[in-house]
Amino acid sequence: MNCFVTDELGFDEVYLVWQGVKIWPENHLYKSVNKGRTNVNVTIRNLKPNTRVNLEVWDYDYLSPNDQLGTFPLYIDEPGGPYTTDIEPKAKNTAKAKYSLVWEIDYE
Repeated sequence: MNCFVTDELGFDEVYLVWQGVKIWPENHLYKSVNKGRTNVNVTIRNLKPNTRVNLEVWDYDYLSPNDQLGTFPLYIDEPGGPYTTDIEPKAKNTAKAKYSLVWEIDYE
């Protein structure tokens, strides 16, 4: 995942959610992300061709409800990649966060 602009000053405390379940980072509430590249290694199994996966990007907040920054829409078709997808902001108040995700399709 590449961060070009954080939502907050300094670092964002980011985690990824798919179908209502946090899938990254494992064993931590969030990952502190600043501008630059952050390694994200996630495998989603049992996906079918010609489907869309929406990975939600959330910012962890200590004293208030967590904020959904947006989603990474991933279109699953033919095996291959790497592909790059930009974040689609959730709301105007989170529209300044700019992230991209590099991903691949590999049917097992």
